[in-house]
Amino acid sequence: DIEQESERLARITENLLRLTRLDSGALPEAQMVDIATVIARVVRMLRLVAEEKQVDLSYEIRREGKTLASEDELNEIIYNLTENAIKYNRPGGFVRVALAGDEETCLLTVSDNGVGIPEEDMPRIFDRFYRVDKARSRESGGTGLGLSIAREIVQRHHGTITLAPHEGPGTTVRLELPITQPAPGAPEDTAESTSDQQ
Repeated sequence: DIEQESERLARITENLLRLTRLDSGALPEAQMVDIATVIARVVRMLRLVAEEKQVDLSYEIRREGKTLASEDELNEIIYNLTENAIKYNRPGGFVRVALAGDEETCLLTVSDNGVGIPEEDMPRIFDRFYRVDKARSRESGGTGLGLSIAREIVQRHHGTITLAPHEGPGTTVRLELPITQPAPGAPEDTAESTSDQQ
């Protein structure tokens, strides 16, 4: 119990420090990141977690894609989305991570057939500290910060993160990132429209 609580407090501290850096406007140096490589690493890291939950975890690269971003931040987003899909699933469930896109955009989806998100909670799941099921989140170590951090990082990279239409039980999160970023000082129409949508 002490070990689990220590891990939970460590995650809270890491998330709060990350939010502080985001609020200060400090952005890590960007580089061209191979998203497929990050996905493969995240799936490998979470394979044991999925096996313990008896959840089938897999990924599919439909189109190779790179984006100008911080690899650590991109890893954090994909890890968080995939871990959530595993944690809030059921024995015998599945989690699918897929990468697609075109010449201008990388499209990442994380789909599962878990417990899903109630419709009334959907507008707020990207809010800071918001948790769909507070008791369940506390048991699993949730802080209500992961998705809000993901959204802020994605917006700073001129992308979007949304809940996609999903048939049957479960959830699909859709993440879109441009392959290149606007030049410094260029109009940020994409970022502004993303904020308005959220």
